[in-house]
Amino acid sequence: MNAAIPVRMLIGSDAESFQALRLRGLRTVPEAFGSSYEEEVDRSVEEVRRRLDARPNAVFGAFADEKLVGVAGFAINATLKERHKGSLWGVFVDPEWRGHNLGKRLTQAVIDHACLHVDTLNAIVTAANVSARTLYLSLGFTVYGFEKDSLRIDGQSYDDELLRLELR
Repeated sequence: MNAAIPVRMLIGSDAESFQALRLRGLRTVPEAFGSSYEEEVDRSVEEVRRRLDARPNAVFGAFADEKLVGVAGFAINATLKERHKGSLWGVFVDPEWRGHNLGKRLTQAVIDHACLHVDTLNAIVTAANVSARTLYLSLGFTVYGFEKDSLRIDGQSYDDELLRLELR
């Protein structure tokens, strides 16, 4: 069934759909993201559109019946000394569409794109998020660090694992 759900790089015209799905993720599972709903809710669609079109950074989306149901992002480090590294960020699949291998397909799309631009792909996963952690490890990421009390949401502390995937 997942082959019928296309995954492709998002472009500026996908900004409204992307922003709506991202805000849903930030609101429903805030511990899964370094950013917050409050920080992003007022971001203009035009700014989102510019970010989606900024290459080599990229966001990939999964579409079920032409509706965006999952996303995963790639960002290259901006500093000269760290341009050999990129980050996997913002992986989210609509709860109604989980179990269709979309998280894996989206993450693999980011990995494939990252291979063209960087030597190392980094990711951060909330230590308690067993399904995401398992997915990333199955795709070759390894744990290189642990950050206790990385995020605090409404007084609750969350620990993060730092992951990396050597691409070259």
